[in-house]
Amino acid sequence: MFLEMFYAVLLLLTGIGVFLVGIIKFSNILQSGSNDHLKLIFQKMGDNRLIGFGVGTAATTIIQSSTATTVIVVSLVNASILTLYQSAAVIFGANVGTAVSNMLLSLSAFRIKYLFMSLVFFGAFAKMFTASKSINKIADVCIGFGIIFVGLELMGTAFPADGPLSQAFTDLFKSVTFPLLLILLAFVLTAIINSSSATIAIFITLAAKGLIDFHSIMYLVLGVRLGTTVTTLISSISASQDAKRSALIHLMFNIAVAVIWLPILWPFQETITDAFNDVVPDPVWQIPIFTLIVTLLTAILVLPFVRPICKLTHKIIREKPIPTAVEIVMEAERPDEQGEAFQHFSDKF
Repeated sequence: MFLEMFYAVLLLLTGIGVFLVGIIKFSNILQSGSNDHLKLIFQKMGDNRLIGFGVGTAATTIIQSSTATTVIVVSLVNASILTLYQSAAVIFGANVGTAVSNMLLSLSAFRIKYLFMSLVFFGAFAKMFTASKSINKIADVCIGFGIIFVGLELMGTAFPADGPLSQAFTDLFKSVTFPLLLILLAFVLTAIINSSSATIAIFITLAAKGLIDFHSIMYLVLGVRLGTTVTTLISSISASQDAKRSALIHLMFNIAVAVIWLPILWPFQETITDAFNDVVPDPVWQIPIFTLIVTLLTAILVLPFVRPICKLTHKIIREKPIPTAVEIVMEAERPDEQGEAFQHFSDKF
């Protein structure tokens, strides 16, 4: 029993690893050819919130990673290419875009996944027999996209109906039903894996095997939204104040998702679960559709308040005060010795 569980966990971890490699490769290939175009689009979009929102949604849907989009945005703010105000709408759109891209992951529950997996072969075959840069780039995109579904398939094989890992997750979600614990579970898992797409992929796999229902899905999605902010916050640690504020806006948006929806979902969870099961009976599709609903409606609610949100980030993350000449001199290691104090003063300027 122990060895069966051990091998099942190894297979699950292998699937997650292969999936992440596919996501990274697919995202990097698309980014390498679109970074300059994205920067140009970001520069030209002006202060129009709807355009910024649309650009963020489209960019994330294409490159399959909200984290990649938000990290790019934070870096552009850090380089003073984007203003804080412009970045806010793009970040809201990026969160909606990741919900759209999750729709693709749900296809792993259908036979079309075998067609997607076969793209790895056709991409590798093309790279073996051509030196064309354009064909090689297309082949790399095919390989990355195919590897994503290979990873999803490996994850699925770790959960046979009578397997120990399936039983473990069944027991877990039978015992953990309290909404806040489910949110915490998804948050920790997303923070550890460092990818909301990978976490969603795991949940889609569990849903396809019938191991989680919509009652759990509601709260797990909220936890994933919070967990996806960790990477962006880490990327902004050494950045400028405005870049830190952009990362904070990303955090605030996903906190808003939880704050807005938790008081609605929790008291009416039975009614909402029954209604959603009637409208979307397949648990595999419930995850991306519910994610899209909560992120899109939250974005619509907060988009008119971009300017107040930006002002709030200025109050939370204040500008660093510029030291006066007297303060600089007093910072000298031995201010009583005028020579060293003067040298310290000169170094500062």
